[in-house]
Amino acid sequence: MRDEDFGKMVALRGTDIVRVPLAEATARLKTVDPSLYAEAEVFFG
Repeated sequence: MRDEDFGKMVALRGTDIVRVPLAEATARLKTVDPSLYAEAEVFFG
């Protein structure tokens, strides 16, 4: 299905899948807490 909703991406907010304008999604730098890397290492080595 094509709805011509350009300039947006999909994102997961809680349990909802939502459309987010690209400008909003890239407006600020989002980083990952370093402690989460240690958790991920358990699963992915």
